[in-house]
Amino acid sequence: MGVTGVHPTAGLTTGDLEEAYMKRALSERAAETIVLASTEKLGVASPDVIAPVTRASLLIIEAGVEEKLVQLYHELGIALLRA
Repeated sequence: MGVTGVHPTAGLTTGDLEEAYMKRALSERAAETIVLASTEKLGVASPDVIAPVTRASLLIIEAGVEEKLVQLYHELGIALLRA
């Protein structure tokens, strides 16, 4: 799933309310939610919430992302894949 923000407390977010509704429905019905997040989306919150960040079972992130930016997601039990 693509998002515009991945924030530890605000959750998985986007800037489009209808998109948030659609992605929330898909995520609620999926066996797992995999989120693709570039570095600039980590720690950022957009206005419309899709789901809590812990809904993500896997975050696909850039290979060069600093550990301090992703440590909290790891601590929340979210698997990280550096690509």
